[in-house]
Amino acid sequence: MPARLAPDQSRGVLVAIGSYAGLDTEQRLARRLLSLCSQRAHVVFVTAGDPDAAALDDLETALIAHGAGGVQRIALAGRTDAERSDNLGAIERADLLLLTAAQPLQLSTTIGGTTLARLLRRRNADGVAIAGLGAGAAVLAEHMLAAGETGITPRMGAVTLAPGLGLTNRIVIDQGGAASDRLGRLLGALALNPFALGLGVDADTGAFIGPDNVLEVVGHGGVTLVDPSDVGASNIAEAGPRAPISITNLHLHVLVHGTRYDLDFRRPL
Repeated sequence: MPARLAPDQSRGVLVAIGSYAGLDTEQRLARRLLSLCSQRAHVVFVTAGDPDAAALDDLETALIAHGAGGVQRIALAGRTDAERSDNLGAIERADLLLLTAAQPLQLSTTIGGTTLARLLRRRNADGVAIAGLGAGAAVLAEHMLAAGETGITPRMGAVTLAPGLGLTNRIVIDQGGAASDRLGRLLGALALNPFALGLGVDADTGAFIGPDNVLEVVGHGGVTLVDPSDVGASNIAEAGPRAPISITNLHLHVLVHGTRYDLDFRRPL
């Protein structure tokens, strides 16, 4: 669960980024990330597993080019690294935090239940922006889409949900990008958890969620948003292993740069 807010305090912005591939020649994503911080911001990347090093290098270069004071990387090789005082101190001093990994479970199982995870929640409650890049985007949510098969039709057992960092409980995030044929994964996740909204985030695209729970899309591609608030009949309770899942009366939105969406009232703005 998110950390409690202090009186008169607003949470920091959450940013789900599909991946960083250098497709946005205007570098709108890097500029918008830095707009969330004070000038000469200190940015900390928290990584687990074997994320795309070239993508991190490119993003670091873009952030420094647009005014970041410095970028520090914390590589978590195991859970003991999530308790180290030097790593915790770096997170305490950060103006912007970015989480990434090759797979969502690499990050969630490394930080889950640790001092570092509690500190990330507290820092966000204190107003610090936290971004998730690639697999790190999925980890931001309470209900994390840990794995799933491609395809349009959702199937029983084809989606794995696991506990994430819990900075928001309103969304389930698929960071696979437009080319990943992700709709079936999102639909399967929402059939299991129709409370949440499903977000599929393209490469070089960010879904910026403010403390008012208004989402804004920034970047090169789009965000696929699936709203199950009026969901109708479903066979999720009766379907056998590998059987296709029926789910009806969903709302589908495709949001691009500059588009805003109210997560509380579930409507585009």
